[in-house]
Amino acid sequence: MARYINEITTTKDINTAKFVAEDFFNKEGFSKTNYNGEEVWKKGVGLLAAPQFIKITYSEGKIYLQAWLKFALLPGIYIGEMGLTGFFGFALKKMLASRVKTLESLLK
Repeated sequence: MARYINEITTTKDINTAKFVAEDFFNKEGFSKTNYNGEEVWKKGVGLLAAPQFIKITYSEGKIYLQAWLKFALLPGIYIGEMGLTGFFGFALKKMLASRVKTLESLLK
């Protein structure tokens, strides 16, 4: 399943948008990490719940947001990514989707 991808039009300058996003991520328990060469924000380790990832890219007047969950075959063994739609893992997807919507509203 594909990642959730959204382009947000914002009135905030890049520095303000970064400050707002980083504050949100820190309050929600995300940490910045490198995932397959991409700088992303990650929450969770996958022992009891799928790790959540959000990637955010800034440009003047636009913010590009991607969100996904890792799909575990066994605890700690990941085989793919899940977007925010679909029945499989719906409770985890709903939690991440709620966080993404909150972040989007803060960044507009």
